[in-house]
Amino acid sequence: MVFLSILDYQELNWYNLYMESETRNCQNCKKDFIIDSEDFNFYEKIKVPPPTFCPECRLIRRMLWRNFRFLSKRICGLCNKKIISMYPEDKVKIVYCTDCWNSDKRNPLLEGRDYDFSKSFFEQFYELQKETPLLFIYHSGFLLRSEYTNYSVDNKDCYLSFSIVGCENVLYSEIIDNSKNSLDCYGGEKLEGCFFNIDCESNYNTHYAINSNKCIDSMFIFDCSNCQNCFLSSNLRNQQYVFKNKKLTKEEYKKEILKFQVNTYSGFNKCNKLFDRMVKDNSIHKYAHIVNSTNATGDYILNSKNIINSFDIKDSENIKNSSRVLMNSKDCLDCCGIASGELNYECTVCSFNTFKNFFCYICLGSRESEYCLNSRNISNCFGCIGLTNAQYCIFNKQYRKEEYFKIIEKIKKQMMELPYISTRKNPSTGLGQVYKYGEFFPIELSPFAYNTCTVKSLLPAKKNEVLNMGYDWEEREKREYNITLDSSEIKDDISNIDDSFIEEIIACPNKGDQNYDCSTGYKILPFELQFYKKNKLPIPRYCPNCRYEQRLKYRNPVRLYLRKCMKEGCTNEFKTSYAPERPETIYCERCYQQEVY
Repeated sequence: MVFLSILDYQELNWYNLYMESETRNCQNCKKDFIIDSEDFNFYEKIKVPPPTFCPECRLIRRMLWRNFRFLSKRICGLCNKKIISMYPEDKVKIVYCTDCWNSDKRNPLLEGRDYDFSKSFFEQFYELQKETPLLFIYHSGFLLRSEYTNYSVDNKDCYLSFSIVGCENVLYSEIIDNSKNSLDCYGGEKLEGCFFNIDCESNYNTHYAINSNKCIDSMFIFDCSNCQNCFLSSNLRNQQYVFKNKKLTKEEYKKEILKFQVNTYSGFNKCNKLFDRMVKDNSIHKYAHIVNSTNATGDYILNSKNIINSFDIKDSENIKNSSRVLMNSKDCLDCCGIASGELNYECTVCSFNTFKNFFCYICLGSRESEYCLNSRNISNCFGCIGLTNAQYCIFNKQYRKEEYFKIIEKIKKQMMELPYISTRKNPSTGLGQVYKYGEFFPIELSPFAYNTCTVKSLLPAKKNEVLNMGYDWEEREKREYNITLDSSEIKDDISNIDDSFIEEIIACPNKGDQNYDCSTGYKILPFELQFYKKNKLPIPRYCPNCRYEQRLKYRNPVRLYLRKCMKEGCTNEFKTSYAPERPETIYCERCYQQEVY
């Protein structure tokens, strides 16, 4: 992987230019990991020491700050308005609504304080963090009747949907862009009238579709492209009226579809089971979803180049150990949630023309800042929280330019000599991690637990596994509802459901199971009911959280394994997110193209 140009190399000394790769031991999980020579060059360019955590432990540490889905009722700390926040009250003392956050009444510089060189940096930062208000949720741009969304930009009439941009009437979905009138989707763009689409693009009136694009009026399809009226089929290209991968006439196709009675839950559930077997046992899986990209390893990479060990990357270059990076980002290492960013390192949600930010969380339009949280349009700030249009600040205190750079160098030196020792003991070692300059925020500073942030969807794990890894698991408050109907009592046929059904409070079969984040009870919204009736789809029998967990089963964790192509006679090797013990048939790019096209 090449992060630097020839001109960049001329700025480096001879030793770093020719430094060989090194194997080091992660101080967190105690597994060995490799730092490549190109990585050393990158660290030298940005003047940051090499990491002491392995790539996966660094990913988890960053993602512990990224909570999409878990919202709670709060009160704005300034105007006392009732709001819905992503920050739990027991972890973040004060949150502000958008109006107060943007008003002249808020002055984060009042929280400014001197740096105490007798204490570690992270100890002091945590004190600032406890007293400084945060923006209650991440909303941006135009937003109409979409209060129950998070990481939400330019949306209208959306509900319980997260990391969505430019959507309308999108419910119970995540990582969706420019879509409308769609429910229960994950990882999609330009969807319309769709239900349960996962990693799909430009589908219309298509339900239960996985890794499919430009499909119309289809259902239970996997890896299909430019298809219309296809059912229970996979690996199709440019097909119409295909049932179980068999070409039929229009009349024959309609007869076969009617037999399944997908308007009933019993018929739909039967198809769902057939679909699962088809995907696992009777379909060809390409080793990775890498399209129009060169020199790329990872998954779901589009229109990009020089992408290494990264996932959900679009229109970017020179990205490594990162996820959800898009909009012409480049030269970023160890980042999550970056749009149009450059030379960022160990950042989470640093977007919109960010440049040279290190160890930052939700810093938008910011430049050359380090260890900052929840700030916008800042430059040359260090260890600051909640600043807007500020520069040359340390711990929210303003300095002159020359004084700022002198103190920063002194702080970095002190961070190396007086490191923060984590209060959290690693179960495998019994020791607390050592945090010097060059490490992201310690785990205990995050306001979220493993099961209440995005890392649980990227690297799924159950409670005992999470605790054994040394991370927090939050016991969710048990919800009490006046249940009026058990899900088993819902009428089988959607045509027998009348409009009064929206008044029912339905008991989810998982009965509050923490591993699914089950909400115990749920309701069907008016738009939702209209959608099911229009599309002749049955009422879901599980709550939105449990349905979200069902969708995640069709997505692989963000880990790569070295494997061989499973087509007989082929010896090609590749890195894939399909673990060796998985049952699917995995082909290399060449064999996949030969078979499918």
